[in-house]
Amino acid sequence: MENQGKGKNNTNNNNNNNEERNMNNPNQFRSIANLWQQNSPLAWGEMYNEYIQYITSMTEIYKEYIKSSEKMSELYKELAVNTERMTDLYKESVKSNQRMTNHWLNKFPNPSSAKEQSREKQVNKLKDKK
Repeated sequence: MENQGKGKNNTNNNNNNNEERNMNNPNQFRSIANLWQQNSPLAWGEMYNEYIQYITSMTEIYKEYIKSSEKMSELYKELAVNTERMTDLYKESVKSNQRMTNHWLNKFPNPSSAKEQSREKQVNKLKDKK
């Protein structure tokens, strides 16, 4: 048990020696000074100013995005109107093509039906001769 007690004392002595060494270490004061500079009110003020600049630039970007979205919406509306006009023009074109086709079909008989008619006449002539 005495060893255990001495062990604790030795550990405490080692911790005290380490603390003394750390207090004598100039890097420790630099890190504290750096921490203070990072967390000082001036540093927070600089960070806040940077944040405000960031928010301002993001706001400008969003405004530009809104403008471009509105332009795209207008373009899509125009596209829809133009597509509708084109559809109407195609319908008119189909109708005029059908009228022209019917006109020409009526003007010139179908050659296949003319051949059939001549065959029927020939068959009828042969039947009459019999």
